[in-house]
Amino acid sequence: MSYTPTAGIITAIEYQGDGAFGGSDCTLLLTVQSEDQGLVHILLPPGAYVLNLHPFQVGDRTTFFYSLGAPMPLVFPPRYRAVAAAYTPQGVTAVLDVFDGRLLNSEGTLLLKPSWATPVTLPNGQIFMGNPGNRLILATYSATTRSFPAQTVPEQMVVFCSSSV
Repeated sequence: MSYTPTAGIITAIEYQGDGAFGGSDCTLLLTVQSEDQGLVHILLPPGAYVLNLHPFQVGDRTTFFYSLGAPMPLVFPPRYRAVAAAYTPQGVTAVLDVFDGRLLNSEGTLLLKPSWATPVTLPNGQIFMGNPGNRLILATYSATTRSFPAQTVPEQMVVFCSSSV
């Protein structure tokens, strides 16, 4: 499964009541001024993974991940159903992808080089003790090399033991 990110500043938060897109009082509708698409709406259902359980606020710079294979209405502004989200203040980038045994992403453009200080956890917050390779990983990082592929020491890694969030 492939996930696409969109990052931007949250400009409004409201609860999505029952109705379109299977919303409920437990689903948030976030209006985001994205860096790549302009204004977008993000549905954040209660089952979406939120890195560090961060409670989002207006003004937060956040990265949301959604599946391109999921149905989405053809409306403006676009409305995406997030499967994962990460608070990403200025200078921090988040990636959600399947990394191979060398920790190279599926596009071959980013190589993770975790250090002994990089927290590697499961989605429930428990320490992951295995080999993170060949798994879906959500990682945050601040800097990369200018090589190809770019290399980075992630600030945090969350390893999903299945191929989807």
